[in-house]
Amino acid sequence: MANKKIGVMRDPTPRWGKDAFMKYRGCVAFIATESLDGVAGIGTCFHVGEGVFVTARHVVEGRTITEIGFDDNGATLSLLEDPKHWGEKRHGSLTITRGPLYHADSAVDLACFVAEPHPKRSIALGGHLNSWMAQYELVMHRTLVLGYPPVQLTDKPLLIASLGEVNALAELRAAPHPHFIVSSTARGGFSGGPALVAYDEANLDEGTAALGVVTQALCKNGEPEQLGYMCVLTVEPVYEMLKEHGILPREQELGLRHDED
Repeated sequence: MANKKIGVMRDPTPRWGKDAFMKYRGCVAFIATESLDGVAGIGTCFHVGEGVFVTARHVVEGRTITEIGFDDNGATLSLLEDPKHWGEKRHGSLTITRGPLYHADSAVDLACFVAEPHPKRSIALGGHLNSWMAQYELVMHRTLVLGYPPVQLTDKPLLIASLGEVNALAELRAAPHPHFIVSSTARGGFSGGPALVAYDEANLDEGTAALGVVTQALCKNGEPEQLGYMCVLTVEPVYEMLKEHGILPREQELGLRHDED
């Protein structure tokens, strides 16, 4: 019997993670803070349009914000990131002009603020509203988590990217709204950052949106974050918070209206 040549299965869209990272990394900033007793902390926020940024409540509540910025201040935009603005200087540190503002329900770990100067690009909020989602609807969809967990021996905040997938949709005992369990390793500093989802990996512009906001690691008995599951709060409460404060960007409002039709 003649030997058959065995073909190798290849991912038809291997570059989704890299392309999504290059497109959206300029929307994701670090938030450096201090507690009342001077203990430094760091979290993440992301731009959803018109200078509006979303983060986790626990990143900023009861803390003094010392800086909001990016890990490549002063760098120029590359052709891969935005051909229309190739060569322009990237934004540096940001200044809050309104906020921080919070979700009306204190059990919802969400905050937002308006800041300048803001990126030209924004991350679209997904259309997977609570009433739309079946339990396994997005399980095994690919994800890209972006944030600023501390990296030992580095001299400045560093944007970290982590590819993974949605493992489950969960209801938590102490928090309203569905939460996604994502396979990326949970680490402090990712809190407030976006988890992007590939609705359609073959279409970056139409098939990528925010799955939700990284809020916590599901741990027990005080275990380190990296031993727990990364937990991502879904987008419906983000829409609620932004609408309540009158700062829902028009581009997000149109998307929400489309998904409610």
